[in-house]
Amino acid sequence: MSLPAPSSPAPDATVLRFGMRQLRTGLPGSVFLLCLGLLPLVIGAVQEGQRTGSWILGGVWLLLLGGLALRIARTLWVGRTTRLVLDAYGAWWWHGREQHAVIPWASLAGVGVYWASKGDAKNGRKIMSLELCPSDDVTPSDPLLRSLVVPAEALRPGLPEHRYRLAIPTPASRRELAAAAQAHAPHLWFGEHERPYDCLGPLRHVS
Repeated sequence: MSLPAPSSPAPDATVLRFGMRQLRTGLPGSVFLLCLGLLPLVIGAVQEGQRTGSWILGGVWLLLLGGLALRIARTLWVGRTTRLVLDAYGAWWWHGREQHAVIPWASLAGVGVYWASKGDAKNGRKIMSLELCPSDDVTPSDPLLRSLVVPAEALRPGLPEHRYRLAIPTPASRRELAAAAQAHAPHLWFGEHERPYDCLGPLRHVS
C-alpha cells in the first residue's frame, strides 16, 4: 500500500540545510572581488596627476569585477534557503523559499551518493550528488523536477537511462548525506561511489 502524497514533510524528517553554509563560505569571495575592483580607483584617489584614461580604466575594471561580485552575491542570497529534506515519503528539494520538488521513494529503484574530486586534498575541488534512480521513464511535468533529470547509466538492465541528480552545493559531509538517505530508504540504498570528476557534469564546486 503506497503512502498518500503529503503537502509537507513529516515532523520527524531529516533536514539538510545547504544555502546558509554556502552563503557564509562564498560571500567573503564576493567582498574580495568588489574590493579588488575598487583598488585602482582608491590608488588613483591618493595619487596626484592621474590621467583621465587611468580613471576610465579604473571605472571599467570596477564595473567588471563589481558586476561579477554582485552576481555571485545575488546567486548566493537567492539560494540561501536551499535544503534537502528526507522523510518516509521521499526526497524534498527546496531551491528558494517557495519553489520545491518532491520525489517519492515509491517511484524509485535505487538511491545512492556519487562524489568526485580533482587536484590534491588541500587545493583540490570536490563535488557530490544524491542519485535518485527511477523505476520507470522520467517525464516530470514540474519544471524544477525536470531540471534535475540527467542522462546516466541505468542501475540495472531494464531501468531507464535517466535519473534525478541533486547537486549538493556545500562542503557537507558525505557521511551525513549517506546516513540520512540510508535511514529513510534502506531498501533502495546502493551505496557511495566515487566517479571521475568530468562524469558528474556541471555540478557546483563544494570546496
